[in-house]
Amino acid sequence: MILSLSTSYLQSRYADSSYDMLCCAREMGFEYVELGHSTPLFAVDGILRAVNENIVKVSSLHNFCPMPSFAVGTACNLFSPSSKNRAEGELWQKHTLNSLDLAKKTGAKAIVCHSGQITYFFRPVDYKIQKYLDFVKDRKTLKDDEKYIKIAETFKNKSAKKSQNHYEFLQKNIDSISGKFEENSVKIGLENRDQIPELPLDWNMAKMYEKHFLNSKTAFLWHDVGHSMKKQLLGLYDQLKLAEEIAPYQIGWHLHDCDENVKDHIAIGKGIIDFKALSKFFDAEKHIFTIELNKAVSIQDAVESRKRLEDIICGA
Repeated sequence: MILSLSTSYLQSRYADSSYDMLCCAREMGFEYVELGHSTPLFAVDGILRAVNENIVKVSSLHNFCPMPSFAVGTACNLFSPSSKNRAEGELWQKHTLNSLDLAKKTGAKAIVCHSGQITYFFRPVDYKIQKYLDFVKDRKTLKDDEKYIKIAETFKNKSAKKSQNHYEFLQKNIDSISGKFEENSVKIGLENRDQIPELPLDWNMAKMYEKHFLNSKTAFLWHDVGHSMKKQLLGLYDQLKLAEEIAPYQIGWHLHDCDENVKDHIAIGKGIIDFKALSKFFDAEKHIFTIELNKAVSIQDAVESRKRLEDIICGA
């Protein structure tokens, strides 16, 4: 079983020493880490030192890693692989291959990637949903709100149609670099996202894969359970339904909890996600499991999250 800690959790604590950061992850009981998308270029030497000294192993990277030297803040959405802009697509390919280079050096077997979002001309495609949510005091009432349900269904239908062109560009950009990934036995994990118009859409994620990547040896799917719970709380899609649909094409998980106020990346057990129900889709031999917590979570709660998940995964 590969159970990793995302270094995004420890990044701010060890901004000047990636080596010490990975030593801390090991002290917390993690044999593996996922290198986060906020990893700066100057951190690479310390990471490679820790890997070469067998302090930790690297299970996966989160694109773009290391982040480009000109980037400010996190760089995960810096370039979109689903953009119709050719120059942007080429930049995504270039920097994703930079991530592949670090994956080769660290022994990582997967790179988690974002896929961009549905573009718009006048106003965001989820404009009506966001406008309605601004006036909702208790989001637990959304599942019984007929007006909201109608707005949500209309959005889902329109967004599914609008996503098709983006998926064509996504396939084109991944196909352009898939040879390099195959040569190095590294896979791409396309992650479901937290923002409503981001791709792939939960409600056509499996169909997208079956149409564009079913025979791919490079592209697979990655389930972030906090993100799918946020969509469920917004009445857009069911988490367990998504898990069932994408299970045949999945290689990894981002695991964290989410509360009723749609706040995710909290410690396991502090929210409402039913991990035991999700565990029937866990495959300890094939999947990479990454705990992805926000920096406000205490070390104690992070360690407890690891212990909880070890018990659930081993019992699945």
